Amino acid sequence: MRRRLAAIVNPVSGRYNMMPTVRRIGGEIARAGGYLDIRTTEGLGHATVLAAELAAESDAILIVGGDGTVCEVVNGLIDNPIPMAILRTGTENLLAHELMMPAEPPSMARTLLHGTAHAFDVGVINGRRFLAVAGAGFDAECVLQMSRVRTGHITHGDYFWPIWRALWSYQYPELKVEVDDQGVFEGRGFAILGIIGRYSLGMRILHRAEYDDGLLDICVFPCANRRQLAAHAVRILLHQHTDRRRTLYHQGKRIRITSNTSVPLQVDGDAGGELPATCSILPSAVQFLKRLRPPAELVE
Repeated sequence: MRRRLAAIVNPVSGRYNMMPTVRRIGGEIARAGGYLDIRTTEGLGHATVLAAELAAESDAILIVGGDGTVCEVVNGLIDNPIPMAILRTGTENLLAHELMMPAEPPSMARTLLHGTAHAFDVGVINGRRFLAVAGAGFDAECVLQMSRVRTGHITHGDYFWPIWRALWSYQYPELKVEVDDQGVFEGRGFAILGIIGRYSLGMRILHRAEYDDGLLDICVFPCANRRQLAAHAVRILLHQHTDRRRTLYHQGKRIRITSNTSVPLQVDGDAGGELPATCSILPSAVQFLKRLRPPAELVE
């Protein structure tokens, strides 16, 4: 049984305060003979610092935050890939949903104490590790607009105005995309790439993606105006974006995206700078604990 556990909590992630839930998890763990060391982040990048500090003295880490917080923690575990679990709290929680992480304190406590660790690939984009999805173009512009006005907890509704502003201000720049050093696209558009299939609102844009196959997936959407953007959005919602006549889909171990103008990047839902972007894959680089449903007496 894992006894030395740590929780890294992003206090502004998601829609409401998760500390009462974290304390309940800590209580369940204490009753089973373990200990949960709870730490809260104080700003951008602090989760990386906390992860590096806690790695040497913890058997597993509970991440309480969204996909951006998970990404920060992973960047702090470069030399010590101890098992992790995620408590859903962010606006999307793509990774927590993909891994079917529990939300109930007793179930999360069992997972931390007894869960089996499974390997998970890690992407590296411009030297920064990520685990879900990254984007170049329109979706990254929406994330950038959101980052400029965010002050605390957010919901999906808070994205309305950032998306609206991006819709009318975005210029649809030209991109050049290479996969494993082979050119696959050159023209106006935007691109989504990553490790998992799940995207915002449960949409599975990268429909072939598997988090342990050692490959990066990328979907490129040729797009030069708002009309084409709206058409892509409708096809994505109807799960018809896989039509090869309208989108390009590739898998590989190395992806490079460039542009001759300023194009924003988003990485796991956070603003990630601008192009150019070079992305590679680290197979089975980290471990996540899978949800465990043993008999109740395991935590009694």
